[in-house]
Amino acid sequence: MNVPSRTRAIRQTLATVLALNLLVAVAKLVVGALTGSLSILADGLNSLLDASANIVGLIGMAVASRPPDPQHPYGHRRFEALTALVIAGAMGLLVVQILQEAWRRFQIGAYPDVTGLSFAVMAVTLGVNIGVSLWERQRGRQLRSPILSADAKHTAADALVSIAVIGGLIAVRLGYPIVDPLLAAGIAGVIGWGAWTIIRDAALTLSDTAVVPVEVIEQAVRNVPGVQGVHNIRTRGGDGLVWVDLHIQVDPELSVRAAHDIASAVARAVEAAVGQSADVTVHVEPALPEHLRLTRGYRIWTE
Repeated sequence: MNVPSRTRAIRQTLATVLALNLLVAVAKLVVGALTGSLSILADGLNSLLDASANIVGLIGMAVASRPPDPQHPYGHRRFEALTALVIAGAMGLLVVQILQEAWRRFQIGAYPDVTGLSFAVMAVTLGVNIGVSLWERQRGRQLRSPILSADAKHTAADALVSIAVIGGLIAVRLGYPIVDPLLAAGIAGVIGWGAWTIIRDAALTLSDTAVVPVEVIEQAVRNVPGVQGVHNIRTRGGDGLVWVDLHIQVDPELSVRAAHDIASAVARAVEAAVGQSADVTVHVEPALPEHLRLTRGYRIWTE
């Protein structure tokens, strides 16, 4: 899929998820306010945060899809990872707010009034959360989008939270109202864990962590006719686009055209081995005598 099509598909996915998250959030917040259930309110705020994250994601995609320019010769793809960090930061703030309210209610002994409407809304929104999470995760993998993958994790956490809330409502109906603020604290923990995983993944992208094992690149290069050695293999990037730099050695008597053809074949082989879009830079060098290649750490093969 080319870049414009990928960007358009990600935006359409985010817009659809945004509408569903807003619908779910409003339903939970209304019921939570009517019944006084902190766990439902917390779940509603979490869904509202999902919707806010979708809006941030759409803004981030608008920036990330810009073509390379003199100030950003590698493009703007990293803005996707930065946007994911914004989502994680908002999740962290929500954790603090929920914990504060849970502690306040625990101290004053404020408990909810559980009704049949509470169960109905939670059951419906649970189904929506599960469907959205599975669909968005699939689209994130297909489009190799950090934004969709991060948002899918958050939505998946929503589904787990909704299951816990339903269990908490049952406990309250059975005469254990203290479960409501305790459950809200548990929801905060789930949200916090989701924020941590998003921060971890974004940090790996932003810190230029190697994304493809060197052995995979070596094997691909080895199978290209005319390559006598390879070294200085480096990878970076993440889902959506990987950058690969490497040096190859070829017969020093080859013409420039022949050496260029080998380099082009290497680039295609590496992109195929990576399994996604890759910007491959191949530096061509004349092959040295075998004893020098060995002492300088070059990798060579004898066919």
